[in-house]
Amino acid sequence: MKLLAKEFAYSQLIFYRAIVYKAPARIMGNALIARGAGWQNIPDVTGRAGHAVAKPLEHVIEANARNKFIAYNNIPPDIPKVKTKSNSKGVLMMNPEAQDEASWIVHTIPGFPKALTGYVFPPAEIQKGHLFICLTIKESEIDAIAMALRIATPLIYHNDIPDDPARPNLKKLVN
Repeated sequence: MKLLAKEFAYSQLIFYRAIVYKAPARIMGNALIARGAGWQNIPDVTGRAGHAVAKPLEHVIEANARNKFIAYNNIPPDIPKVKTKSNSKGVLMMNPEAQDEASWIVHTIPGFPKALTGYVFPPAEIQKGHLFICLTIKESEIDAIAMALRIATPLIYHNDIPDDPARPNLKKLVN
């Protein structure tokens, strides 16, 4: 599996440019990695670390004040019976300590991920098929993504990305 490593100011985070598919009733998945040779088998996606789903989310699941991200999900973790206008699920991450580094993860997993609490794949979702897409982007692209997300009207359940005049759509999205 090819990894794309990027040195951040405080730690090395490994981002995948990948599409991961987990078939119904299976804990193993398949990943299509950028510049890879096709679909590859990946380890148990319900495990806590070391696979193509948990690794990109390290920036979200670790309790670390330097981690800056927005998490959105129409069925947010630990919030029962929420009504939304959107089926959107994902995470938009940045590193405010470094210039122009970010990632966007879009997925289909309800109640996932639980922010700042460690990696936990929801047990009820093992019986269902899921898709997970991770894109490495430039921080300067966050506002354009926020503009698109504003149209989708996602339910944001975690936000600690600081306000910036260069990101007016992000500010409108989270307020």
